[in-house]
Amino acid sequence: MNGKKDYTRQTYARLMRCLSLNYPTFSIADYSLAHNRCMLPESYFIVRHDVDGNVKNALAMAEIDAHYGIRATFYFRAKPLLFNPEIIKRIGALGHEIGYHYEVLSDTGGNYERARILFEANLKMLRALAPVCTVCMHGRSLSPHNNLDFWKKYTLEQFGLIAEPYLTIDYSDMYYFSDTSHCWNNYRYNLRDVVISLGSRGIETTDELIAFLQDSEPKKGALLTHSNFWVDSWCLWWGNRCLFFLLNQLKLYKKRRLTQK
Repeated sequence: MNGKKDYTRQTYARLMRCLSLNYPTFSIADYSLAHNRCMLPESYFIVRHDVDGNVKNALAMAEIDAHYGIRATFYFRAKPLLFNPEIIKRIGALGHEIGYHYEVLSDTGGNYERARILFEANLKMLRALAPVCTVCMHGRSLSPHNNLDFWKKYTLEQFGLIAEPYLTIDYSDMYYFSDTSHCWNNYRYNLRDVVISLGSRGIETTDELIAFLQDSEPKKGALLTHSNFWVDSWCLWWGNRCLFFLLNQLKLYKKRRLTQK
């Protein structure tokens, strides 16, 4: 980290400012519609946020995005401690896209029929607060069930949806930057946030990412951040560091077990 604390709200604001000054940005829905109409510019970035925790911080990030003119997608889980109707409505009112962060196969032990019923119920609950036309799987890395497998049995059209970032977007000519595992250079840890892309150029810090975004070469890319990571509280920041150090070791262990099979 070069002696400088990364993953703070202030650092996040610098990243969003850099993005807004250098690239057109798209939410998942806006990108999907522009792609289908062949109306994408030469360079751009897709901006997505997975609200895995700290819903109040998601609102703060949404306000930063809106301040810099960025319309992003916020994917919300349907969990009692994370599903906050007031905050969801406030983020939607800022102009952002609201989406469903589903984990129904993990929640139902891999039972597809029960997963479909739960998916429909949660989607209806979220649509009562905001229009929802895209969804995104929650990785649940330590679960034996891959939630993306839900689409082996069902289709997006069945639920009035137009996009799922891991299913409908071709990243092969894009850079893909994700803070999953609480680090940018995270391919050694990730089990399910994995796409075929131009990669992340081995970037380790947000300052390095900002420098990369500022150079003159036109780029296409996607940026994924998580609402629980970008905090100013010293206690929360260190809590994240310790928690993800342990989780990343568990992911490495699981990866080794999977490669041995």
